[in-house]
Order: sequence, then structure tokens, then C-alpha cells
Amino acid sequence: MYSFFLSKAGAIANVTVSEIASFGVGALLLIAASAAHKVDSFVARSQRRSLKLCEECGGVTKLPCLKCKGRGQVTEGFFSALSSEPRESTPCPACKGRGQFPCPSCSKQ
Repeated sequence: MYSFFLSKAGAIANVTVSEIASFGVGALLLIAASAAHKVDSFVARSQRRSLKLCEECGGVTKLPCLKCKGRGQVTEGFFSALSSEPRESTPCPACKGRGQFPCPSCSKQ
């Protein structure tokens, strides 16, 4: 069995080739997971472009508010499983309770 010996301040740790390979595979999976959203966005834009739709909204002409996720309401406070107090919802300050914005690419045409 192949082993690498790393010594640092008198401590010796055995790290095998399969452990190093596992770390490499884990790093690749982490990179792929973090890039998945960008790849999905790129594919969606290219499909919209090929269908001659707006690349931002896909022809819907509205985009959801990112702060309230399109609900128009934001909930104050934090969730606690031990607390039975109702959380207060208020209109979203970013979209003023509408939940959406006009598409910046196609709504001004």
C-alpha cells in the first residue's frame, strides 16, 4: 500500500493515495455544485435566444423580487421551533408589496 508521510512539528500522519483521490473528487463535486446555477442560467438564456424570446424574463415581461421571492411580503424576526409567537409580515420595501418588477430588457420597448 502506498502511503505519504507528512511530518510537521513531530507529528506523523499517513495519507493514502485513495484518500488524496477522494479529496480531489470532493473538490470537483464542490466546484460543480457551485457552478450549477451559472450553467443553468447560461442554458436557459441560450434557449430563450434560440426561441427569439427575451433573455431575461422569457417573454413574461415581469421578474420576481429577489428580496421577497415574488410574494410581496417579508417576514420579520426569525424562526424558532420553541416559540409559538406569530411572526409579523409586512409589505416588501424593495418592490412595495407588488412581488415583481418590470423586465429591464423588454418592458421599455
